[in-house]
Amino acid sequence: MPVEAQSEGQVERACLMALRRGRPGNLGLEVLPLIELALPEPDGQKLLRDRHAESVTAISDALHSSLNNISRLQGIQAQYAFEAVVVALGAVRLIKAEDTGIYYFDDTDGQLQPPDFRIVLSDGTQLLVEVKNVAPAGDGLEAKVRAKDMAAARAYATTTGGRLLYAHFWSRMNVWTLVDPSAFRLDGTQQRLSVTDAMKANEMHLLGDGLLAIEPDLTFSLIMDRDKERVVERLGDGEETRALTIGGVELLSAGSVITDPDEQRLAWFLISHSPWPETQGSHFDDQGRLVRLDHVFAPEVSDADEARQIAEYGFANFGILSSLYTHQFLEATTTNDGGIRALREEPEPAVLARLIPDDFWDRPARVLRLWRFQLLPATESSRS
Repeated sequence: MPVEAQSEGQVERACLMALRRGRPGNLGLEVLPLIELALPEPDGQKLLRDRHAESVTAISDALHSSLNNISRLQGIQAQYAFEAVVVALGAVRLIKAEDTGIYYFDDTDGQLQPPDFRIVLSDGTQLLVEVKNVAPAGDGLEAKVRAKDMAAARAYATTTGGRLLYAHFWSRMNVWTLVDPSAFRLDGTQQRLSVTDAMKANEMHLLGDGLLAIEPDLTFSLIMDRDKERVVERLGDGEETRALTIGGVELLSAGSVITDPDEQRLAWFLISHSPWPETQGSHFDDQGRLVRLDHVFAPEVSDADEARQIAEYGFANFGILSSLYTHQFLEATTTNDGGIRALREEPEPAVLARLIPDDFWDRPARVLRLWRFQLLPATESSRS
């Protein structure tokens, strides 16, 4: 995958759109169409309101079945995660669920199947996106779509004037890809997509996604108030238990303290969702009292060549915006052991774009040095 690389301070940013949520959901209205599925046939002259218990039973049974279907839950959660990522990136005009409600179509030329979302880009281009979760079961490195389903989705896109794309969440790696159907290879009745081919063909940049790189390390420091330190218990042999009071905190980038509020906000987001491993370091004064406790986030360096490269360029790859936000989304909607406790979290429009203000790279006294790269899909010739 080519990288459109700009030097620090010269990064092209996606256009920030003024997104807001459309009409609010209304459970009283939204539940009524379910009756058409729960009670498909009239029962003599009975009124719908007199079939309340029957409706509740049918809906409850269906809900129970879905809640016990983990793959279905993960699939729906992935759809909501994709929607949240698009909204948080803030570079589109509209995103709307496309596969809801009844539709009728002319089947002369075969089946039509609506994808999950319709997206309108800033230039008016319309995308129709089918979202798939690639679970880590097995190797988690290949996605499959039934060939007849892809043909039906393509036919729907042609009929409605949109471009069909497939969004895959590779859950083992916490990575999103957005690819054209041409990236798949036909294998019997299945269209298959390897994670390698998905990365080569990835078009997430259309939605405002990008790769962040920063100058290592990032540090979160707890500063102790030594005037409030006190002995709690003396254990003998000169050992004792002491109570400590945190007097302040500091955020540091490459060893320098960050004081600008915008930089602090960005640094805290990066630390909170850091893919870099954390180490802790304690600092003591000459009397053996704890002065500060550092939580240091630094890139894993596999060899001397990689270390020299980081030193030469002055930065290390940190993470992809969509992956960082998905980490936040999953933390909000899953338990510590990975169980699903919610399907969605209301996204904050353009929150990722606002993390980096428009004039960020024009500020001369910045401590947090940041690069943003746009990842472009490979050309057809380079994919083969």
